[in-house]
Amino acid sequence: MTHRIIKNALRIRNVEQAFLDLFSDGKLNGTVHTCIGQELSALAFAGQLSKRDFVFSNHRCHGHFIAYTGEWKSLMLELLGKEEGVCGGIGSSQHLQMFNFFSNGIQGGIVPLAAGYALGNKLLKNNNIGVVYIGDGTLGEGVVYETLNFISKKNIPIIVVCENNNYAQSTPIEYNLSGSIELRAKAFGIEYRESSTFGDGLEIMNDAKSSIEWVKNNNKPLFHLVNTYRLKAHSKGDDDRDIKEIEKYQKLDFLNILEKKDKKYFDKENNKIKKEIFDFLNEALLKKEQTKSNYFRSQENKSKEIIFKKFQENNERFIKKINNSFKNVLKNNDTIFLGEDIIDPYGGAFKVSKGLSDLYPERVIGTSISEALIGGVANGLALNGFKPFAEFMFGDFTALAFDQMLNHSAKFYNMYNKKINCPVVFRTPMGGRRGYGPTHSQTLEKHFLGMDTFEIYAHNRYIDPNIIIEHSYKRIHPTLIIENKVDYGKNAVLNIPDGYIAEISNEDLPSLHIKPANQEADTTIITYGGMAEIAIENLDEYFIHHDSLVKILIITRIDPIPEEILIKVTKNSKNIIFLEEGMSGGSVGDYFISWLTQNFKNKNYRTISSERISIPSVKGLENEILTNKKHIFNKLEELSE
Repeated sequence: MTHRIIKNALRIRNVEQAFLDLFSDGKLNGTVHTCIGQELSALAFAGQLSKRDFVFSNHRCHGHFIAYTGEWKSLMLELLGKEEGVCGGIGSSQHLQMFNFFSNGIQGGIVPLAAGYALGNKLLKNNNIGVVYIGDGTLGEGVVYETLNFISKKNIPIIVVCENNNYAQSTPIEYNLSGSIELRAKAFGIEYRESSTFGDGLEIMNDAKSSIEWVKNNNKPLFHLVNTYRLKAHSKGDDDRDIKEIEKYQKLDFLNILEKKDKKYFDKENNKIKKEIFDFLNEALLKKEQTKSNYFRSQENKSKEIIFKKFQENNERFIKKINNSFKNVLKNNDTIFLGEDIIDPYGGAFKVSKGLSDLYPERVIGTSISEALIGGVANGLALNGFKPFAEFMFGDFTALAFDQMLNHSAKFYNMYNKKINCPVVFRTPMGGRRGYGPTHSQTLEKHFLGMDTFEIYAHNRYIDPNIIIEHSYKRIHPTLIIENKVDYGKNAVLNIPDGYIAEISNEDLPSLHIKPANQEADTTIITYGGMAEIAIENLDEYFIHHDSLVKILIITRIDPIPEEILIKVTKNSKNIIFLEEGMSGGSVGDYFISWLTQNFKNKNYRTISSERISIPSVKGLENEILTNKKHIFNKLEELSE
């Protein structure tokens, strides 16, 4: 082995050992997963890439990080929680970002992200490639296979490095992995290579270089299995392995072999690196830790006075308006639109994407049936500078992509200490009333409330969808846009009785306000999306049942709560009702009413939601269970008592 490789391997090992010592001394928080014994895998792949290339790594990422960036000092500061750390001490051991290096602790979740990042390189035609590191335990995650299928079909230039250390945390590989790792890759038609970290180490360095060159030259994916072994515990000190097994692999370890072969040289280099790390740590422990004031710094939201103007109807069908909006955004920007069954002539289950792939074949990307993949690829594209739109065919299916929203796109900005953005837009049809039954009729946005940096918008058929799509495109953070299935075939005609007016707010995401023309209403109904029509169509009957005037506020932004418009519209209302189609229990309405109750006393509050039971396909039962006219009037009667 060359002198440089030996020095780098020794540095990784000594940094990792220092982390274990610091943890034992109570100077590190949380946990630490070291790669002692696996250093050559890091140096062979991440260490032979350029900074233009990328690396996605996992919970055992320190060696990959040092090999790729050369930044061992900032890594140590990171785990010590210091402001000068890689991510200011926020990400710590598992969540690192520098140059084009990204790591996250969720098993498998980084694989579609890396595929999306590599797809971005292919679209940019910059000839950059990258590596995504997984372990043998990660082969239990379904999204890995979804991604292998995708990168193979799309000829995406990426290397999947599987570090097989024979354990998934504490579980031996023979206990939980059937079949062959090699055949897993070959089943998808992916080029396969295999190496090990055992012995003198030269072979894996040459093998990795060959794999990197193959991917660059062929613009296709490659799966490289690295047989290796971690000589320390999975995390900190939790090690139940047979000591004889560990001793066996200690004898195969290249640094241990080097020490035995040339102890004088080994000790000289090792002691020099040890001292360098020891001296640095003595200084590092005195540095400032990350503070709350720095961590919580954010862009100031500039609120403006809310003004209403007369609402102007656009009677074009909603589905055509939203389709035109996406044609406009694709025409005017280098954005990406991806999802399943969106390619023409089909153009999506509800035809939102009709005609898009014919117009922009390179930027409208069809995928397999894989929501986790769609979400992950969109996230990866966003990290690579794109602003993608990701379609989920039915809102019910967003549950399959929840990890990519909750643990990836929503977290990146603050987890990496505000160094990068993830401006992805997820969009999907929600709601029932079409007889699709329990798994294709749900309204699930309540499950996405309260996520960091994440915003949720709801189209309704009255407000121009182009406003919402353009606004979401300009965001630097992730967004979820909800569309109501029943609205697709309808236009924006407002059937309001005499004596009422419709006005639209000047918010960036406008709200629609329908109120008595000349009198103040005692009751405000707040709603959104497809429920807007149900709220409006009974407007002239509310007074009869409630014996007081009612006004309706149709909001666009669901989360974060649009506080200014709520304050303006409800301040003089005695009764406030939140009307939604989602199932009762921890609902969007409960979320809004909780905020209102905490801020405005002496008012009567109610939430009207659908029944807490699976939605049946039978039309009559579906109508009974989903929020309907009867539910509204029952609540109004409660307020009148």
